[in-house]
Amino acid sequence: MYQSLREHNTAKDYYEKALAISKETGDKMGEACCYGNAGNVFRSVGEYQKAKEHHEKALAIRKEIGDRKGVGDDYGNLGAMYQLVGEYQKAIEYQEEALAISKEIGDRKGEASSCLNLGTVFRLVGEHQKGK
Repeated sequence: MYQSLREHNTAKDYYEKALAISKETGDKMGEACCYGNAGNVFRSVGEYQKAKEHHEKALAIRKEIGDRKGVGDDYGNLGAMYQLVGEYQKAIEYQEEALAISKEIGDRKGEASSCLNLGTVFRLVGEHQKGK
């Protein structure tokens, strides 16, 4: 447990260093990647607000530079984050956006991933409603 947490902290440190370099050199794609990867680490350790902020920054940059695949990936990451906090409707909306982009750009792996994620969210919605 502690080793895993330490490795997550080390990962965050390196993403922060890479982010600083990306900003310094004007590498918008690198900046978006750093925000996205850091968001995934924050999500992994349960820091959902920070995860959301980082994924939203990545999404904004990717929209700005026209990276459609990256936009789809960021929608998928936000959907996964909302799923973890039980905000299933938002999770569905983001996963549907990711799916639409994957179809638009012909990304079959992304399409499959989005379908898998949507299936998981709908299963959880059904379990949640059954428990009421």
